[in-house]
Amino acid sequence: MTGTREQTLRIEEIKAIKLFLTLFYTVFIGYDITYYYVLPYFDKSRVIGFPDGGLGFFSHILLLFLLPVAVYMVKKGDPFRIKYLYFLAFLLIEFADNFLVYWGADKEYSTGNIVEILFLLFAPIFVNKTYFWFIFTVMTLKYVAYGFLFQTTGVMVPIVLMLFFGTFGFILLTRIISYVNGMVRLYEDSQQKEKLAVVGQMAASIAHEIKNPLSALKGFTQLQQERDGSTENFYPIMLNEIDRINLIVSDLLIIGKPNSSSKRPASIEKILTYVISIIEPQAVRQSVNIHVEIKAHVPKIYCDENQIKQVFINLVKNAVESMPDGGDVAIEVQYSHNEFIINVNDEGEGIPGDIISKLGEPFFTTKPNGTGLGLMVTKKIVEEHGGRFDIRNNPDKGATVKIILPGHK
Repeated sequence: MTGTREQTLRIEEIKAIKLFLTLFYTVFIGYDITYYYVLPYFDKSRVIGFPDGGLGFFSHILLLFLLPVAVYMVKKGDPFRIKYLYFLAFLLIEFADNFLVYWGADKEYSTGNIVEILFLLFAPIFVNKTYFWFIFTVMTLKYVAYGFLFQTTGVMVPIVLMLFFGTFGFILLTRIISYVNGMVRLYEDSQQKEKLAVVGQMAASIAHEIKNPLSALKGFTQLQQERDGSTENFYPIMLNEIDRINLIVSDLLIIGKPNSSSKRPASIEKILTYVISIIEPQAVRQSVNIHVEIKAHVPKIYCDENQIKQVFINLVKNAVESMPDGGDVAIEVQYSHNEFIINVNDEGEGIPGDIISKLGEPFFTTKPNGTGLGLMVTKKIVEEHGGRFDIRNNPDKGATVKIILPGHK
């Protein structure tokens, strides 16, 4: 995925570079010919040709020599530095030309090229804030330096123009970046929905094929354990693994089926009591203490009780598993502004910042033996109940999962 994104960025950069070079040479050469040869032809008070002592057409020839370099950089897969190369080369050649014309002469400084405006106004097309600020800062400082170097106030107009066009360019750049980010989010959402649709179809077919034979397998295993009377622990291991498969299949069923939940008022306290009774044996083995704090009076929650139980089983189980050396899991419940706010806090190592946004994606997991379905199912259930789901690292240690569910309307 990363390689595809880099390739796409490289292709778009090459497109922008081609347009930029076309405009650059057209504007740069066209402006000089018009300003120094066409306009003086109609205005007899002006001298036809470039200023004496300057580089003249040699400056254009030098910049044309950069074209093979740009082509070579594109073929080598490094188009991103071409825009910097042209800007710096232009500045260097322009400085040499102005130095030869004005240094030690009595002429009043009066120069500039419309290509400078092109640099500023075209910079947003590259969708690169670093490049834009580099262009704007260096261009402005250039005229400040010319003012001190040639002892002239004639640079004030170009500086004001740089500020004006720089402001316009920055607004344009900001809007382009916002638009691009919006399109990226739209594309990612579309990809996510397509992925979920595929997962749902696959989940439904797999789960229905596995569920019935799995129940029969568990029943025969329990029956065989009773008949055998063996003291070996193979049967408990087999039953535990069957239960784990059954849990995965249940998650797949929730993903695959449409929202057909049956909602009715339920006690959040009773739901959490049930969840703790399920998780407590594992918590005791890992020296983890589970605390529940229900602040003030909390009314009944309008929900599908079994689905909400599944949500908190997944969350509390994850919290316990994040502390293999023991610790505390704190579940805080409060009701405010017609919303239930439930925080599940753990004292584990926390979650790396670069993967928090990926939690809940299909089959994304940080556990060696995980399936990536638990948080996905949790997120789906919460959203189908009209709620919100958020995971954050705590300032000191551990992480907090916040669930916000709407109250009874």
